[in-house]
Amino acid sequence: MRYTYLSDYLQKEQKEIETLVLGSSQTKTAINPQWLSSPTLNLASTSQHHDTDFKLYTGLKERLPKLKTVIIEVSYSHFELPHNGADFWKNSIYLEYFEANCFERRTWLKDRFIYLANPPFFSDALYDEYLGPKRETNFNEFGFDLNQFEGVFSRNNYDEETISEMKFTGNSRENEALFRRNSAYLIEMLKAFDSHGIDVILITTPLYKNYLDRRNAKISKRRDSMLTVIGERFPNLRLLDLEEDTANNFTTKDFLNQNHLNPEGAKKFTARLEQMLKERP
Repeated sequence: MRYTYLSDYLQKEQKEIETLVLGSSQTKTAINPQWLSSPTLNLASTSQHHDTDFKLYTGLKERLPKLKTVIIEVSYSHFELPHNGADFWKNSIYLEYFEANCFERRTWLKDRFIYLANPPFFSDALYDEYLGPKRETNFNEFGFDLNQFEGVFSRNNYDEETISEMKFTGNSRENEALFRRNSAYLIEMLKAFDSHGIDVILITTPLYKNYLDRRNAKISKRRDSMLTVIGERFPNLRLLDLEEDTANNFTTKDFLNQNHLNPEGAKKFTARLEQMLKERP
């Protein structure tokens, strides 16, 4: 399990870690710390939102004395999706593997019983592990799976014509109330990072061209306007925006699906992040 590798790396390198990566699965698959010169912990995880990101940072910052930079995801529609909240099922994972309390309350012994946090998910995972078709994983010490190429694109041999005709679910539902709430929360996060002397890099990861075509223009416009506002308010903030970079630098063979990179795509994205980290103010 990926979290075992993350826990081991955190335990071994916590006094040396300089960069903390937070975000959802798009960020998890886009950044391989192996290719960064700065000691980096990538705690991005599927469905993880800004509130959990900040609770992880708060719970770990005292253990990371050399932390200089935090990576925060601001991908398409991120501002119009609900936060995880205090009852997010992964809180048990964070507690067990990282000793980070994201429950917003005192923890109890039962909070460490990971299976009970989401029995259907872990039942499926156990079935896949012991009875399902085998997929060879190859996690490096940073918890990045170097063999994660299996996806809808690879299953269709990266054929652009076939992929262009695929039906897929991309978020296009607007929620302006959530946008305002999440934007205000991000500003508070950035104020805290600023007061702690932490450099922040906001990132967007590449979307495949047919996903770009199906974005809700109003969602994109609100997100972009918010990035402009916070850029003016926090002049030291930096943005690595590769959301629309598919036409220039990312090809079909760099993707798992319409909005996740595979390890080849991650190599390109991480190289761009490395360049920005080296330009640290």
